[in-house]
Amino acid sequence: MNRLSLYLLRQLLTAFVFAATAVTFVILFTQSFRLLSLVIDNSSTLWIFFELMILSVPTFLPLVLPLGLGVAIIFVYNKLAIDSELVVMRAAGISPARQAMPAFILAGVIFIICLVLTLWVTPAANRNLVALQYKIRDGYAVFLSRPGNFNDITDGLTFYARKRGSEGSLEGILIHDVRKPEAPVTIMANTGQVISNDEQPEIVIFNGRRQELDVKTGKLTELAFDQYVLDLNALRSAAGQRLADPREQTITELINPSSDMVKLRASREHLLAELNQRFATPFLALSFTLIGLTAILAGEFNRRGMGKRILLASMAIIALQAGFMSVNSLIPKHLDFAFVLYLVALIPLPFSLTFMNDLLQEATPAKTRTKARSWS
Repeated sequence: MNRLSLYLLRQLLTAFVFAATAVTFVILFTQSFRLLSLVIDNSSTLWIFFELMILSVPTFLPLVLPLGLGVAIIFVYNKLAIDSELVVMRAAGISPARQAMPAFILAGVIFIICLVLTLWVTPAANRNLVALQYKIRDGYAVFLSRPGNFNDITDGLTFYARKRGSEGSLEGILIHDVRKPEAPVTIMANTGQVISNDEQPEIVIFNGRRQELDVKTGKLTELAFDQYVLDLNALRSAAGQRLADPREQTITELINPSSDMVKLRASREHLLAELNQRFATPFLALSFTLIGLTAILAGEFNRRGMGKRILLASMAIIALQAGFMSVNSLIPKHLDFAFVLYLVALIPLPFSLTFMNDLLQEATPAKTRTKARSWS
């Protein structure tokens, strides 16, 4: 019995790893175009691209793992049924409940993994991913590496360099700053050079003018200079002041949000929607397991395959996943849908147990052999 259970568990685990890996690579392939465009547009390195890809994986794993589990259960048990291995097991006195037990064990493990992902790993990955994206956009290399273009560094701040000179210098520099509308500033310089001062990036510009206009009086103040130092950190957008998205917050922050978060970033409904989504998502692993087991184990076996059952099970998994995501999107507008989210995640439970009533009972060897002869 133990050997057969380990055999089934090993088959399920192998198929699960393969299915989950395949789905993960498909999603990564679709995400790679967006991330590659971000890296190229902001003149980042190939290592940054791979770092973005790695950080993206935990953000969708809680949905990929239950889906891979459902595919693995359908594939493995259908293969065992076609090869008559399940019939032989029942003829040997192994009840349907014992045959399904390895699937439930694996489902329990995936449930715990998904719970850990949704509660801790995924929020941290989202936080690091967004922080890295802001770092890429705010890096001074972005506007230094695009001569001939007007670059909006942040709201109200534009940087322009006509061309790149020798040894990394910049020529024809223009900086227009209207972050203070009452006193816009324009800086023009012939050349400039990026330096590092105590590990802080600075750009030294030479032979230029600084103009500041007093909008109220219309007075223009002009300063000619031979050398002027600009702190590049001051030109960046203030990413450190950014309020975190609900997907990036911890459970504690979602339960007890700050006043700034509720006021400026998201309503309490959005926070509760994110909180319920994290707790409800792992239940998909159990539901997809029940759908797969019901499709294969309930009813008579057919050596020629069970294409209709597999099709129905696949449609049920897709419909359940789509319904779960649809209800989750409605929670911010209607908080009562939070309870419906758990109902959708567990809706296969009563139907599957109804069709698989024999899995709840231990079949006697004689009864099992009788069934095995009729199914074969």
